[in-house]
Amino acid sequence: MLPVLPAAGRLSGVARRTPLERNDRLSAATGAQVWLKREDLQVGRSYKLRGAYNLLAQLDAAERAAGAVCASAGNHGQGVAYACRQLGIRGRVHVPSTTPRQKRERIAALGGSAVELVVGGDTYDEAAAAAAAYAEQTGATVVPAFDDERTIAGQGTVAVEIMEQLGRAPDVVVVPVGGGGLLAGVGSWLAAEHPGVRIVGVERRARPA
Repeated sequence: MLPVLPAAGRLSGVARRTPLERNDRLSAATGAQVWLKREDLQVGRSYKLRGAYNLLAQLDAAERAAGAVCASAGNHGQGVAYACRQLGIRGRVHVPSTTPRQKRERIAALGGSAVELVVGGDTYDEAAAAAAAYAEQTGATVVPAFDDERTIAGQGTVAVEIMEQLGRAPDVVVVPVGGGGLLAGVGSWLAAEHPGVRIVGVERRARPA
């Protein structure tokens, strides 16, 4: 089973235990009891810290000495930056030039002197290629935003907190889908521990051209 509970232990005292709040407007509109897990109040304003920290906290001494690197459009980079600073790991975050200035500033502020921010290229794919090249040259550990079991397990801790805060298994859990790490973590843990819960992944509908 995906090691979500050990990840929750590593994150204790690092990630915020964000509130689970009932939303009156959505509850009235749907005829259901709708609760929102407020990961927008997390460090970096998203759940991304959970996966980044869980991965980095498991590196051995040699891996920590070699440093860490990631590519990000903004949110993942903030999580990696904060985790590197907390763990004393030298980090490097590659972002494309399209990343909003506010997010770049937050990466720099959260990482402090532990993290180097590199802005280059016009797309995420270009930033990812630069991060991979840096890792190849230096031996730094690449911290994926979603495509690693350690990242996924960390993001799955959201489900553990929901269960503890709600006090029972919900009927349905609606999970946003980007790269799929949050959905994989939450879905894997709930499927193993509470198989009766229906899991729905949702994506933003693209605006028409």
